[in-house]
Amino acid sequence: MRILVMGAGALGSVAGGFLARAGHEVHLVGRQPHMDAIKKNGLVIEGIWGTHHIRMLTCADFVEALPKTCYDYILVSVKSYDTAQTASLLLPVLSEKTWVCSYQNGLGNAELLAKELGWKHVLGARVIFGARMVEAGRVEVTVIAAPTAVGGYGAPQADAAARALATAMDEAGLPSLATDRIETILWSKVAYNCALNPLSALFNVPYGALAENADTREAMDQIIHEIYAVAAAKQVVMDPDSPEAFLTLFYTKMVPPTAAHYASMREDLHKGRRTEIDALNGAIVQFGKSHNLACPANSLLTLLIHSREKNFFKAE
Repeated sequence: MRILVMGAGALGSVAGGFLARAGHEVHLVGRQPHMDAIKKNGLVIEGIWGTHHIRMLTCADFVEALPKTCYDYILVSVKSYDTAQTASLLLPVLSEKTWVCSYQNGLGNAELLAKELGWKHVLGARVIFGARMVEAGRVEVTVIAAPTAVGGYGAPQADAAARALATAMDEAGLPSLATDRIETILWSKVAYNCALNPLSALFNVPYGALAENADTREAMDQIIHEIYAVAAAKQVVMDPDSPEAFLTLFYTKMVPPTAAHYASMREDLHKGRRTEIDALNGAIVQFGKSHNLACPANSLLTLLIHSREKNFFKAE
């Protein structure tokens, strides 16, 4: 397969690196220092999936700098607030057979890609392993909670395309599977992220500490109940089908494997970067407003994260 990873930070570099290691032709587009380091010395991936040094990668700062070609798959791993702009940049490298997979956090990314490219090209992925940039050219896989799930949104051949991509990733060493209910799975991940990410970032603690504290636990319970109410209003099928069942799974199965993990949002705040809060708790608030549902817990966290963002930007 010929694969483009658009927005090759830590997560995208891991995906692209493992696929290249498995023999696929992989092109990366990412920030210049990281791309330059990979061009010079190759990509080093380390962490829970072993240490690998991968050299067979084509790197560029911009799509226009890549060889003139079209791709079988494009993995979009940019931040959610860059999705719309990124979608327009992909048109020159899109063919009728190209599938574009949102390999991102949050809600609304697939919809933004489809608005520009059409649903006939769009897949979604629930990515629930963690990675961090150690330095330019070197990334670390830190944690995994479940295999990556890849699915389509009803377009002809989308299910087959999702199966082919999931199989390729799984065979490359990226635990992955195909699903015919990607929306349900994405909403479940968003519930997990909305409960944990902003609190981990604001209090500077790992996920396990949030579950052990009675006050933050109550806050997470409220967040999940609000998300389930919004999902019901939007007729999104949730699994498990009740907030109580989700919370049982959340505390007993989902949090323990990632108990030592800190949210990447914490690092965003530490470095004065914009977060993806608007695609997480902020998206729940906006969906709630469209259905006349108040989401006070999600709204408060969104406001607090935005406040932290602005304070950092002022300090800079």
